[in-house]
Amino acid sequence: MDRKHSPSDSQPNERPSKKKRITESEQQSMLRIFIEKARNIMASTFSGHHMTQKEERVFREFFGCGLLTVSKLWMLLLSFGFLNENEDPAYLLWALMFMKMYGTESDMSTRAGVNPNTFRDWSWSLINSISDLEAEVIIFEHRKKIDKGNDCLMSVDSTDCRIPQHGRTFASHKFKGKSGLRYEVGIGILSGDIVWVHGPFPCGAWPDINIFRDSLLSYLEEAERTEADDGYIGESPAHVKCPKNFSNPPENLAMQSRVRSRQETVNKRLKQWKCLSEMYRHDLLRHGDVFRAVAVITQLEIENGHPLFEVEYDDKS
Repeated sequence: MDRKHSPSDSQPNERPSKKKRITESEQQSMLRIFIEKARNIMASTFSGHHMTQKEERVFREFFGCGLLTVSKLWMLLLSFGFLNENEDPAYLLWALMFMKMYGTESDMSTRAGVNPNTFRDWSWSLINSISDLEAEVIIFEHRKKIDKGNDCLMSVDSTDCRIPQHGRTFASHKFKGKSGLRYEVGIGILSGDIVWVHGPFPCGAWPDINIFRDSLLSYLEEAERTEADDGYIGESPAHVKCPKNFSNPPENLAMQSRVRSRQETVNKRLKQWKCLSEMYRHDLLRHGDVFRAVAVITQLEIENGHPLFEVEYDDKS
């Protein structure tokens, strides 16, 4: 549970890249392959090279994201060397179904048409690989996209995930004292990208502001601040802007509220995956990989046709 994110290890140009160029024809071919593989799992009776509207809806119910995002994800895994070209694209669908539906292994392996051990091994292998894409997809510098000179480039908040009872150290007020793991997530205010993931932390021992001080605070540039809720007021106004900040102009409150609302939208997207919204049943040491895999997929969805709602932000005060 001690895997943490920092910008220093998240930039593609800071380590040798294995990226391989994927042609347009290869992408189209991959879309058709995923349609066929998905139909087998969904027990769909449709045929043809394109999915119907109903199939697209069911596809999301099974795999948590759209066909284009799945194809892009597969291509990224190949291009950065996290997968071999001879591996079956169905493995990725298994991993996505595992995280989205989070059902019993016997039920999901039956849908996949394999034994539970095979399903489990390949699902976890792909979850780990998707998580490893964090450095290529969730990029801290993207908080500066469309920079207008604002001193706040990102918003930040935490989200908690349920785990089996582990005592007071893990107690979450969001779960009425039941155990949870906490993650810090940052969103570029003008870019609308997920630019930061940090965690996990035991909820009872790590309030939001301590997580902020643990890492993100040290990566902010001189005079840079973040938008956050009042749980971060201990770092306001030097490093945080929050509603109860004594120096916060009243005319900015509506603008800031919209930024925080969009932050909640991201948390809701993450929790659409049942592996994060329901009680986590697997090894806690793997929870960080599951969360990061979902964050990577969520960011790819943002980039591929499902952006967050835009916010107007102009605050140089």
